[in-house]
Amino acid sequence: MDPSEFQATNELEFKIKFWPRQRQAFDTDATEVLFGGASRGGKSHFIRAALVTWCLEIPNLQCKIFRRFSEDVLSNHMESETGFKAMLAPLIRVGLVQVVQSEVRFLFNGSLISLHHCQDDDLEKYQGRGTNVLVLDEATQLSEKIIKFLRGWVTMTKEMQEQLPDKYKGKFPRIIYTANPIGQSVGFFRREFVKCRPAFAIEKVGAFKRQYIPSRVQDNPSESTEAAEERLRDVGGESMFQALFHGSWDAPLGDYFPEYDEKRHVIPNFEPPAHWFRFRTFDWGSAEPFACYWWTVADGEQFEVEVDNFDAGYTKVPRKFWFPRGALICYREWYGCNLNKPSQGLGMSNPDIARGIVLRSPMPYEKNLLTLTDSYVFPDRGYEHGQTIAKTFADNGVYLKLGKTARITGWSQLRARLIGKRFDLITEERTPMFYIQEQCEFLREYLPALPRNPNEAKREDAAEHGEATHACDCARLAAMAHEIVVESEKPRIDPALLKNEMTFEEALKQVQRNKSGNNGANW
Repeated sequence: MDPSEFQATNELEFKIKFWPRQRQAFDTDATEVLFGGASRGGKSHFIRAALVTWCLEIPNLQCKIFRRFSEDVLSNHMESETGFKAMLAPLIRVGLVQVVQSEVRFLFNGSLISLHHCQDDDLEKYQGRGTNVLVLDEATQLSEKIIKFLRGWVTMTKEMQEQLPDKYKGKFPRIIYTANPIGQSVGFFRREFVKCRPAFAIEKVGAFKRQYIPSRVQDNPSESTEAAEERLRDVGGESMFQALFHGSWDAPLGDYFPEYDEKRHVIPNFEPPAHWFRFRTFDWGSAEPFACYWWTVADGEQFEVEVDNFDAGYTKVPRKFWFPRGALICYREWYGCNLNKPSQGLGMSNPDIARGIVLRSPMPYEKNLLTLTDSYVFPDRGYEHGQTIAKTFADNGVYLKLGKTARITGWSQLRARLIGKRFDLITEERTPMFYIQEQCEFLREYLPALPRNPNEAKREDAAEHGEATHACDCARLAAMAHEIVVESEKPRIDPALLKNEMTFEEALKQVQRNKSGNNGANW
């Protein structure tokens, strides 16, 4: 490298600045880092600054940035005012760096930054292409399948690792995820990075050392906290604001059901009245999870049941409830997944799944419940030696029936139930027609995490694949089921008691008998 090149490089390095939180992410010993959480936390600048610095100092470094859509990755990282073209202008002018369409080529040492998208979900073209630094920008917008596939090709030869500058040894190959807690793979990142260890803690998982480094707008001095707060409050409801401004992963959001609200739609656990109509919905899976949900339909009458109470230890306390007539309540779930990796199924045999459903339907009025499902289980798919999945389930006590599977219509019905009905014409308040009991944890997590279909031609539909879809498909089938309300049996009154023929003495004796029965003693 001649002196002019060295001077230009020094000039560029001098202009690259990291704020303290970005510096933590740059200097960390972790090799698989989730950086972000809140919006406007300095994620994009960190990506560009880190990759440029590493490419200047490490010969032949191969870096890839992935984002969901091609226009997003190019406009954000290449064409923006602070993108690669602007950042690298001094080196471009002297011929040390060349920018060609979606690539940044460091001509003096062979390093490369390339920009990619996952819009067409065509992963095979990346198979076998080794990557030293992988960046998944807005990673929660990508499916877990894509994330795991791309992660599998991050590597660095032993010879290259030995030639790294001393300050970088042991820190490559490296994976960086930037994300907000919104999108289809929120559950994956919340489970694998955010909730399993304290923030900033480093833990070796497989071949990489994982770490979550939270970043909020307060950590980015380039942004106005007040302006960001005001802008983000207008994006959506309170849950959306908590996710975008505070980086809260406790209420992950997709973009398909913004109407969902834990406060409105989640209710305590209780055993519904025995006379309420009940049915099940089922989504089959083996390598992927299967899902079974138990539903009941409210009759519009007030009732009293015992609910869990944790105020002083664990007890049961009586509580009165009222739900609108025809309201749909999910009161039990069985989500067949690997609890350590919920995106993976259990690989259970069909007879075992069917018998498990029967065992989880213990009440007398839950025998032979109608179980709605989609069309997958009815053709002969060769799983059971020429017998259909539905026939195997029937042989083991679960009778599957094809539900109404129209997707957009089903989502519309579910959305209408989440929004609810007006029962008071004086106010605009609506009462939900859809409820989930607290114990149905997977449905509670996945319904608000369900994203829209990534195909622009199917934007009215929700995603058809991904971790969140199995439970949500069951909810859609339930919303499309015909509403059946079973009336409670009212105690019949003897017409003779309605006649005014009782003497005072007979009335007094009747009152005494009633008091005696209520108090357990004579009155």
